[in-house]
Amino acid sequence: MFWKHNTSTQIEALLAKEDVTIQEIMDSEDIINECRLQNKMLIEFLQKTEIMEELISLITKEPSVEIEERSRFKYPNIACELLTCDVPALNEKLASDKVLLDKLYTFLESDQPVNPLLASYFSKVMGALIAKKTEQNWLSYQFTCLQVLDFLKAKDTFISLLLKHLGTSAIMDLMLKLMTQVEGIEMNQNILNWLDSQNIIQSLISLLNPKVDKERHYNVAQLLCDFIRIARDNQKNAVERVDPDPLLNTLESSETISLLLDYILSGEEKSESAIVGGIQVIISLLDFNQSNASKFSSTQNLYGTNINEEICDNEQKQRSISNTTRVMKDRIKQFHDLLVDPPKQIPVSTTVGILDPPLGNIRLQVTKLFSALISTNNQELLKEIEMNETLSLLLDLFFKYQWNNFLHTQVENCLMGALKIHSSDDNDETSNALSKHLLSKCRVIERIINAWKENDEQQSQLHGIRKGYMGHLISIMNKIVTLCNNSLGHYLKDNLPEVAKSLDEFKETTLEETNKIQETLLGGAHPNSSVDNNDDYGDIPFPQSSALQQQMFFQYQIQNSTSQFIEGYSGFSDDAFNLGNDTLQSIEPRVEMNFDLSEGDMVQQQEIFKQVCAQSINTLDDADDQIFDDREHTFQTVIEKNDRNEAAYSSDSDEELPTGNDDNNMEIDPWTSPKIAVEETTSDSTSFGGSDPWKAAGQSEDTVGGWADFSSVRFDVNTPETNEEEKKIEVEDNKVESVDCNVKSAAGDRAANLIEDIEKMVEQSVIVEPSKSVAGDSSDSQLEDEKEKKV
Repeated sequence: MFWKHNTSTQIEALLAKEDVTIQEIMDSEDIINECRLQNKMLIEFLQKTEIMEELISLITKEPSVEIEERSRFKYPNIACELLTCDVPALNEKLASDKVLLDKLYTFLESDQPVNPLLASYFSKVMGALIAKKTEQNWLSYQFTCLQVLDFLKAKDTFISLLLKHLGTSAIMDLMLKLMTQVEGIEMNQNILNWLDSQNIIQSLISLLNPKVDKERHYNVAQLLCDFIRIARDNQKNAVERVDPDPLLNTLESSETISLLLDYILSGEEKSESAIVGGIQVIISLLDFNQSNASKFSSTQNLYGTNINEEICDNEQKQRSISNTTRVMKDRIKQFHDLLVDPPKQIPVSTTVGILDPPLGNIRLQVTKLFSALISTNNQELLKEIEMNETLSLLLDLFFKYQWNNFLHTQVENCLMGALKIHSSDDNDETSNALSKHLLSKCRVIERIINAWKENDEQQSQLHGIRKGYMGHLISIMNKIVTLCNNSLGHYLKDNLPEVAKSLDEFKETTLEETNKIQETLLGGAHPNSSVDNNDDYGDIPFPQSSALQQQMFFQYQIQNSTSQFIEGYSGFSDDAFNLGNDTLQSIEPRVEMNFDLSEGDMVQQQEIFKQVCAQSINTLDDADDQIFDDREHTFQTVIEKNDRNEAAYSSDSDEELPTGNDDNNMEIDPWTSPKIAVEETTSDSTSFGGSDPWKAAGQSEDTVGGWADFSSVRFDVNTPETNEEEKKIEVEDNKVESVDCNVKSAAGDRAANLIEDIEKMVEQSVIVEPSKSVAGDSSDSQLEDEKEKKV
């Protein structure tokens, strides 16, 4: 890590002081980071016995009330963080010192309710010694965990003290860690066996006694539900063969379930928190689908063992469900009575009126319990539900509390669970008993149709309001119609023909019309959630053709790229090619794209295009290469610039061309280079088919400049020397083209168009007749005047 200041030096300077206190060290801002980085001097200081005792005192004793509230728990919080930084030296020091563990254990021995914040510090420190962290060394963890577990086992009051303070959520978390997060097969099995020998499950169940405070009711129920889920997951995902969890087996036993029901149902006094908590535990025992953890499909393929996990899971599932339903069938009457006569509730005022009595959490949880029991398809249990006419009572509650959608959902699950188990075998009276009871005695279809009609009548009135359960009625009727396509429909036609006829009429009229309304998409089309599927928008008529859109987009690109060429075609700096961290940040987003152009806009775009072309030409004037001057762009000036820059661009040439005398700054004749090349290759003065035009002009072989006399030169002679001369001219043309390529790459496509025009000028000038001036339109007399001036 890189820090703005050297914090290690600051802490080490503090530690070097004599009689430094732990409070002074904890006042350092980076004390926790230095501890996690295992600063040697700091760890040696914290390892001192007196310092460890002071840290433990901070997290176990409540600070004075005279301290300001916002800084009252500052030092306890820092002390907790220091002790849980996963430093092996500190963990081993705390676990191996019995005096320190006793001092920590005194926190549980308090007669008064513990401070919730200090309890969280205590639970975090103890949990760090029991549960293994991902980065923690395995040997260090075994050393600390074994010593702490041996210390706790030696305390006879440990379990009772945990149960006493279980109303505090932090203590509940510590007990859950002790039951589920001890790693290592041997250590885990030892601690589970010891906890089971201490009857911890039975002790937890006893806390659901109505006489116990409701805080412990809620925490005990939460603890047991979490334990069931985690313990089952641990068995499913175990990579090695492990023995069954003794605590889970105890909790799933029929004796424990019976004990649980005795506490929450027996006695004259009924406690809502105890009943709700107990029902939640039973539902967790029946629910084997609550775990989302992944499970290996075959342990045999991975580890070569002969364990079939699916068979083991099914056996455990069947055993747990069987134990639960066996006990529950004798308690159906008691739960049914809770629906009829729940513990009294005070009236509740709602936006639709006053509920007296309200449904209450007990009746809601009992309905949820019946839904779970019906899904087990236990015939004996279903028979008890039928005998007590529980489904009829649930329908009454459904229509009475029309605004309670939580209740409606659970009642719908109960009805569908009872109808789905209807068998195609009419002689199977046992499995079809509940569905027949629901259709004949409970008259579920007739009651739903009548409630539908009442809702229509209410809505037809002035300011009529739709009933709150109508959404669930639509769902129930659609599911019933679907089930009637199978054996359920045959039963209705054979045994309840009038009901079957009314159902068909309702389906073809009211239900079909309602479904059409329900299936109508808002806005007339389904929103497309994927931008990749563009086929959905292919039929939408756009106001402009694709060709015009492409043209407008091209013009848009030209507008946004014009400024780059105005600054100069070679205006690239070194920073433009850096691959630093700010590369992406320099990109300017393109926004406000408008392709709707009128005729006036098109004219304006043409004017802008002309300006762009003019700016591109001017750009070449200010370019770094300085290819063109500001004077007239003729073939003469272009060749002069090429000769001047030839040394810079013609790096692939093997010979250096003469540049002339330094003091002779007159313009170089374009025919100079061919002249010199010819002299180097041949000494024949009649290579042009006549006298040498250069000597005729009064020039020596070493002199470059002036005008040549071509009057006596014959160009109609096709000699090898002439062919060689043409090849030399082509070499010079290639050099010009190489310069043009560099210009094209730097200036872009707009400069390339201008270069093509220059190439045409060069080609036309090379084949010009000798009597014509190389400058273009100048006459012979003008040539003579220019020749005299240059001489």
